[in-house]
Amino acid sequence: MSLRLRLVLAFAAMLALFAVNQAVQLRSDSQRTQTMTTLDRALKRQILMAEIRRRTTDLQRQMALLSQIDSESNQPPPGREIVTADINAVSTDIASLLDLTDGDERPAVVELQRTYAQLAEDWSRFYDYFGSEAGWATAFQVKAEPLAAALIKQIHGLQADQSRHVQEAQARFDAISRTTRRFDLAMFAVSMLASLVIVFFLARYVTSRLAELNRGVTAIATMDLEHRIRVHSHDELGQVGAAFNTMAENLAGSRRELKQANQELLARNGEIERQRERAESLLLNILPADIAAELAERGEVAPRYFEDVTIVFTDFVGFTAQAERLAAEDVIGVLHHYFKQFDDIAARYELEKLKTVGDSYFCVAGLPRRTPSHPVDATLAALEMLHAVSSVTTPAGDSWSVRIGLHAGPVVAGVVGTRKFAFDVWGDTVNLASRMETAAGPNRINVSAAMNQRLKDFFAMEARGRILTKEGKDLEMFEVVGVLPALLAGDGRPPDAFARRYRTYFDKPVTAFPAFLGHGTTPPAAT
Repeated sequence: MSLRLRLVLAFAAMLALFAVNQAVQLRSDSQRTQTMTTLDRALKRQILMAEIRRRTTDLQRQMALLSQIDSESNQPPPGREIVTADINAVSTDIASLLDLTDGDERPAVVELQRTYAQLAEDWSRFYDYFGSEAGWATAFQVKAEPLAAALIKQIHGLQADQSRHVQEAQARFDAISRTTRRFDLAMFAVSMLASLVIVFFLARYVTSRLAELNRGVTAIATMDLEHRIRVHSHDELGQVGAAFNTMAENLAGSRRELKQANQELLARNGEIERQRERAESLLLNILPADIAAELAERGEVAPRYFEDVTIVFTDFVGFTAQAERLAAEDVIGVLHHYFKQFDDIAARYELEKLKTVGDSYFCVAGLPRRTPSHPVDATLAALEMLHAVSSVTTPAGDSWSVRIGLHAGPVVAGVVGTRKFAFDVWGDTVNLASRMETAAGPNRINVSAAMNQRLKDFFAMEARGRILTKEGKDLEMFEVVGVLPALLAGDGRPPDAFARRYRTYFDKPVTAFPAFLGHGTTPPAAT
């Protein structure tokens, strides 16, 4: 038996014990969940029964008190609206109780509902005839009394049954928990014992063989080429021993020369590999992975057409004035801080950073890997960029403001030049995105009408009307106010409602979601 097979069998045995333990845990968790569900439904039924009993008792008392009032006054009974509301509330509670009831208890609740329907009808008739037809009012009041008593009795019986069900569910949950704890302790003991036995025998086997190999290596290292390692088995350790015996038959000088040559070759290969990895790392920091691979393989990059991407432009408001108030190194430090955060945000939302020009940041979503969710991903990233800028104070004690513009459409992408090359995109989509950024307000995300149509199902949008660009074009523009409040429902990250709509639209999980959203979804105020 080979050493590999021994190790595989040993680990398989330990994994089998672990699998058994996990299976029992899963079964126990399932039973506990079912029991807790039963207990929860029983407690809800108890609460509803108590509420039904209280309201019914109150109504019965009101009817009794009303029957003592002089009904010959030809006046409508007082508080009719309140009593009618209470009667309807009890009907609603009984319907809710019926929804929570299943099994053998359901006929009793149906009977309770039927009894209350008759009782409610008699109470309503009593009110209808009170003050006008005293005889009829008294008849219905008399008819309602035994029904009310029967209803209270039925509720009492149902409450007793629910108390018994709650106790049974609690006892069942406790029994499952005790059994699980005992089994866990037993499996832990068995697993530990089995693991110790397996490790002990494997360790003894391996150490004895390694000791023999160690003696052989020591003999060969001291130039005792007559020494032979005893081969006890044909496993990997035995093969190593045989290999050492073969090595002992070679000339010591040739072995030393070969070893030295191998060491030198490994050192050279290691240095080459380190240089190659460094070059690849630098290239990947400049170009997307697919583009870098094509450039490395062919020495050039063919232009590519992307039919739908989202362009993101950012620009700091009043950067020149801000720069005049700060030292040069502080300006660079603040820009580096912001752009470093922008880089992290772009990577998190799978946006491709193209370049920075002065205080402008230029990135794109939807390339080189095409994805239908790029307008939403880019907008979420833009919201997080706004939050990142608003949460930082400069060394001068003030905050910078940023404008962000987005537009989606087709572009052509490629690498131009042969020295200090850069990956870039071209087309009207890029120009329109730049115009969106220029027309944006401080700490605002400005988008085109086409982008508004693609974002309105996820974000609250505010129409800005038609705005004239510097080229004289009259373009309709919108501002992104924040994620739709209805999509922020749920405790998850991202919220459950947002995640469901995202998966429905794009058939994939949410790429990323800003952590600050949910505590306030509006972009920072304009400064």
